[in-house]
Amino acid sequence: MRNGQIKERLSKCFGRAGAWLDDLLFPEKVLCLGCESALGEDDEDGICPACRRALDALAAEQETWEKETHDVLPEGIAYVHSAFAYDAQARTLVRLLKYRSIRAAALPLAKGMAMLPAGEEELIVPVPTDERRRKRRGFNQATLIANHLAVMWGMPVLEALVRVRPCAPQTGLNEQQRRENLVDSMAVSMRSVGQIRRKRVLLIDDVYTTGSTAAEAARALLDAGAMSVGILTAARAHIGNGDKEVPFLAQYKHAAAAEKRKKPRNT
Repeated sequence: MRNGQIKERLSKCFGRAGAWLDDLLFPEKVLCLGCESALGEDDEDGICPACRRALDALAAEQETWEKETHDVLPEGIAYVHSAFAYDAQARTLVRLLKYRSIRAAALPLAKGMAMLPAGEEELIVPVPTDERRRKRRGFNQATLIANHLAVMWGMPVLEALVRVRPCAPQTGLNEQQRRENLVDSMAVSMRSVGQIRRKRVLLIDDVYTTGSTAAEAARALLDAGAMSVGILTAARAHIGNGDKEVPFLAQYKHAAAAEKRKKPRNT
């Protein structure tokens, strides 16, 4: 066997081994982020067709809710829009991002947010996370989403906000407790004050629940001289809904489950 043929065969073997190792270490590239069914050629950003339809339904539900609900905005916030109702596949993507550190989940969330109406903001600012949580997770999920949006829109991102004191996790707290937990917990860093002053700021976060986090972030930005603050989030948690399924989504969840049974996992 000639040297060229040997090199070609070795190259193919190493290529297959590399692909196998990549699938093993990064299963989000071969499995749907929403339901873990095997992805085919018709996937979109790691989402299978059934889960894509479910996300579209969640987006429609959230859009309808915003049109029909006269929401009282926290002080200092010009508007709040969310891409999805916080349920089903949208909730799964957020949890993958926050609790399993799967960065790929940020892209489909950001693409949903890119379709939202916004004002004439000049600067994207992600909501900061607690430093201990950021180190444990390896990133700030709001910053990942903001970076995707910056590429799509051609806008600058500035991590202007910092946490100035530790806070208890917001999960499980009622609205008043959430507000009290976050009082004076954020500020604009000294190096960012000049870039924030007289700017229209677009604040980015993963989930909007009571508005406590958004209100505290907006307060810090406005105190630093921002002209206005609008907020976009990936999902909106509707108080009282808890973990109950949005009824009309059942058909999409069943379709995703059926597709998962039909497509075996890659081995």
